[in-house]
Amino acid sequence: MSDGRDIASVLVLRFSSVGDIVLTEPAVAALRDTFPDAAIGFAVKERFRDLVAFHPAISRVHTLGEGGGALPALVSEIRAASYSAVVDLHRSVRTARVVRASGIPVRTSYRKRELADTVRVRFLRRPFRASRLLVRRYLDALRPLGVEVPVRAPALYVGERDAAAGAALRERAGAPDGRFVAMVPGSVWATKRWPAERFAEVASRVASDPGLPVVLLGAPGERGLCEDVARTAGAGVTSLAGETTLGEMAAVISAARFFVGNDSGPTHMAMALEVPTVALFGPTDPGQFDFSRHALVYRDEACSACSFYGGERCRLGHWDCMQGIEPDDVLEAAEALFACREDIGELGEGGA
Repeated sequence: MSDGRDIASVLVLRFSSVGDIVLTEPAVAALRDTFPDAAIGFAVKERFRDLVAFHPAISRVHTLGEGGGALPALVSEIRAASYSAVVDLHRSVRTARVVRASGIPVRTSYRKRELADTVRVRFLRRPFRASRLLVRRYLDALRPLGVEVPVRAPALYVGERDAAAGAALRERAGAPDGRFVAMVPGSVWATKRWPAERFAEVASRVASDPGLPVVLLGAPGERGLCEDVARTAGAGVTSLAGETTLGEMAAVISAARFFVGNDSGPTHMAMALEVPTVALFGPTDPGQFDFSRHALVYRDEACSACSFYGGERCRLGHWDCMQGIEPDDVLEAAEALFACREDIGELGEGGA
């Protein structure tokens, strides 16, 4: 393994998903700080390109498209770039194939979790408690390159076109900068989604008192969910779900007064954009993430966290970890969050 002195260029691999890619950013920044003259590339699935394309440290983005020929094409492109080191922050069968075929001489990867954790959660059905932050695990993968840095919060960068598109979307939704609330009621896994009717109640109360417009965001597949929430919540609540790219979504979120979301990619985006965030967790362990300057709503039931990623249904049939969260819990968390942020002020005052 290299001591880092011969690293002229380095490739970071993380194909998916939104939150995981956002959380690789401190590793990218650490590589730039350690190797200021090195070219840094990032390989990611095409649909997630916006999350890394505008990072000032990244020289080139390699994208994995859809279809049977996508992986060989990506490998060919990476081989032609002649990187001197590769950091696999995904560690899947697919990324392992890319690493092996790339011909890159110096290779390192992160460790997803301890074997004991896998046995405990998947076979013994016991709750998961993360031993380290996910960002720390990513940073630990850089140690063989001679990179030793403390944990810091991720950052997310928005491109100029996305910023302009986001401003137009906010104007259409009647959501002036710093004077609206962004909410994402969806998540990939059903057990991580707080009930839609409770999101609607929070949105309705925010829109009426302190009178902040609410903008709902989500993927195309969450359009129906967000439209239902908006319809139930009533006046002052608008859905833009399915109408934005990831970059445009980031641009909208970046101007919000605060953000409310489940354990999902957009929640990590909001925190990386330094938007005050209220995060709702249930079946997954929030101990994997740093909520400094943000608010976590988590009941920590005896059975939580029952899963690494979430699932389609509660295996015990009650779903208490999310059903037990009330709208007042979320609104009180938001109030407490703003009370702790003296530079922002009270919930209904001024801009962000």
